[in-house]
Amino acid sequence: MAENKSLGIIDAYKIAWGFTKDNRTLLFASFLLNIFFSITTAMTISLINPILGILFEVETASPVNNKAIDIGAFQSMKESFFDFFYSLILADTVGEQIIRLGVLIMALFIIKNIFKYFGSIVGDIFNQRVIKNIRDTVFYKITSLSMDYFNREKQGTIISKVSNDVSLLNNTTISSLNGIIRDIIQVIIFMFFLLTISVELTLWAFSTSLISVLFIQISVKYLKRYASRMQDAMASFTTTLQESIGGIRVLKALNAKDATNQRFAKDTSSYVHSAIKHTKIMALVPAANEIWAILGLCVVLVIGGQQVLVDKTVKADDLMTFLFMLFALMTPIMSLINSYSKMQQGIVAGERIMSILNEEPTITEGTKSITKIEKDISFNNASFAYIDHHVLNDVSIKLEKGKKVAFVGGSGSGKSTALDLITRFYDPISGSITLDGVDIRDIKIKDYRSLFGIVSQENILFNDSIYNNIIYGMTDVSDEKVIEAAKIANAYNFIMNLPDKFDSIIGDRGVTISGGERQRVAIARALVRDPEVLIFDEATSALDAESEKVVQDAIESSLKNKTAVIVAHRLSTIVNCDCIYMFDKGRVVESGTHTELIAKNGFYKNLYEIQYNKEVK
Repeated sequence: MAENKSLGIIDAYKIAWGFTKDNRTLLFASFLLNIFFSITTAMTISLINPILGILFEVETASPVNNKAIDIGAFQSMKESFFDFFYSLILADTVGEQIIRLGVLIMALFIIKNIFKYFGSIVGDIFNQRVIKNIRDTVFYKITSLSMDYFNREKQGTIISKVSNDVSLLNNTTISSLNGIIRDIIQVIIFMFFLLTISVELTLWAFSTSLISVLFIQISVKYLKRYASRMQDAMASFTTTLQESIGGIRVLKALNAKDATNQRFAKDTSSYVHSAIKHTKIMALVPAANEIWAILGLCVVLVIGGQQVLVDKTVKADDLMTFLFMLFALMTPIMSLINSYSKMQQGIVAGERIMSILNEEPTITEGTKSITKIEKDISFNNASFAYIDHHVLNDVSIKLEKGKKVAFVGGSGSGKSTALDLITRFYDPISGSITLDGVDIRDIKIKDYRSLFGIVSQENILFNDSIYNNIIYGMTDVSDEKVIEAAKIANAYNFIMNLPDKFDSIIGDRGVTISGGERQRVAIARALVRDPEVLIFDEATSALDAESEKVVQDAIESSLKNKTAVIVAHRLSTIVNCDCIYMFDKGRVVESGTHTELIAKNGFYKNLYEIQYNKEVK
């Protein structure tokens, strides 16, 4: 079982960053576009200085006078920047200067929005590709995990992780990275301009930032807590939704609609409760920090006003430019704070995703390639337990090539678990299972499972055509082979009577066709793979007598020249098997042919007589 590890922001970014490998060129392009957008944004704000100089004929409006007061180490860089702007707008008359200034402003805003537009497009392409990469990777991992993982985890929780958590991780990390980079660049550029005007005023402006940092650190703990509760609640109502839709027939038959609605409402209420608390803190963080930022701006206004009016150390147009830039600086800072707060959800999502990616299959891959059975598959004193619950104990079975073998026994006796071990859904905790003397753990899983065709009591069919259901998982199969499999399975005639024949869509889980027809499609699906071994696990137990007869005939037709393992509820269907294994409390207590077992006058005969007596009644 994977160990859950508490992550930090850097960890969440590392997880997301690993999925950007094939798309980093797009990220770099988006990064450049956002840099240019940030620069042009800062330039539009910096135009306030020449606007004030022209409109109010401030003495410092000329490039020469702007150098009169040395107010910082970056002074020469600032003056060079403004010299460039003044060179673009200076003219013989004020009217012409205003026209040139208007054209310059318009040009800057057009250029800025061009960068913003293409930056958003490139960024979105990048984000969607990253989301796809994460989701595909998580799904591939899920399909590689062993059956015990799916016994532990709720289906709704898994679905929630693949859909909701993947989007959340990307949206709060990689997707927000462009915005974060853009905001950081804007902060750096604005800080540069602020420092060129007055280092002292800049320090006063950010004197309240220590309070903001402390407040953010306190709020982060609660944001992560409620984000975790939100995602757990989302997984719960996704589970309820999935189970209710999948079991809608049972829900309606048992009049369980009200109880199910209450359960779903409870799950969604839990989500809403946590979401509201999360939103309260999320809304409080930027609001509180904006108050501290405004406080800093007011401090600058008071101190800067004193320096302009009394001390004469700062020029009026520089103070106004400083205040405008400081106010503009609040937007990217608030955006960064908001992104930091939202990252707590991304951290929780990252932890949940890593719980899947860190999970290791308990069924490990072998190295040997085997494509057919020469002699037999054997259980050699095999035992198995689900955690601490022992299901099989020292079971020894031999499935000889070309023979029909049956497993019988009461409910919970271990016969279905034995099938799961045969197909290597699980491995025994002691003993071994061998194929022609080779431990099946040493054989490649794909090679080994390709030897089997399985038909169970409740076969899963998909909302697709009958044809696609029969060839499910196969990429290279001829129509003739599909038709032949359907004929052997006694499915061809009913399929040809459907409006669209093999192209007929059969709905979720095959609801548009009968139970017997679903079983025959499942038999055709098993046969089209031309397996070495056919397994029938209670394949007719849920059918009426007429359907059972048709499906039983299909089973008999399909067993020609095949090794077969049959688990049957009705003993009359397995009396002709070459060997019958009687299970009781996880052990094989008897084995032999039907005649031999009846003669032993033991477990099997007792079960046969009980069933026969029930049937004649």
